[in-house]
Amino acid sequence: MDAIILAGGQGKRLRPFTDSMPKCMIPVNGKPMIQYHINWLKKFKIENIIVSCGYKWEEIKEHYGRELTYAVEDEPLGTGGGIKFAAEQIKSSDYLVVNCDDINNVDITKLQKLGSNAICLSKLPSPFGVVEVENGYVKRFRQKPLLPHWVSIGVYLLNKDLKLPKNGPIEELVFEKIKLKAFMHEGYWITVNTQKDLEDAEKRIKKYGL
Repeated sequence: MDAIILAGGQGKRLRPFTDSMPKCMIPVNGKPMIQYHINWLKKFKIENIIVSCGYKWEEIKEHYGRELTYAVEDEPLGTGGGIKFAAEQIKSSDYLVVNCDDINNVDITKLQKLGSNAICLSKLPSPFGVVEVENGYVKRFRQKPLLPHWVSIGVYLLNKDLKLPKNGPIEELVFEKIKLKAFMHEGYWITVNTQKDLEDAEKRIKKYGL
């Protein structure tokens, strides 16, 4: 099976880091963020990895060379258009799509058993501690617990026959119009969108020994 890593965004919330490099190349504990995805994909024997890129994409190629395949957008195409453009280089009937800023340990073998077209979901962690109250008194404090809601973690298993838009978001233009399978991910999910996220990611990655 092949995979596409979506890495075309400018990462404006991570400036000044992204003034000189694409978001996926920002070091996280000494490794480019994209390296965690490459390690994870290769663990499941996925070798044909296409990077959907644009902004400062030369930095990615300079570092990885022929290890990766590059689908370079002349202008931003959105998630739907970016996947469609990169999928022209896909060889497998089903393929994986992952956002560069969502580091995770989804079991791809289990995901494949569910089949395409599928989206990976994870429980939403509370950004704050939660206070439980009983009979007007504080019962206990819970530090940033998982909430009873599921959110997308930016990992999709798609079929090559799925029709995609030339431009625009895949969530609104495709996912809301098809019967999309849900894969409930119980492992870790580390998202990096801000400098605070980056600091948290480095701590969690050390914790998981990545």
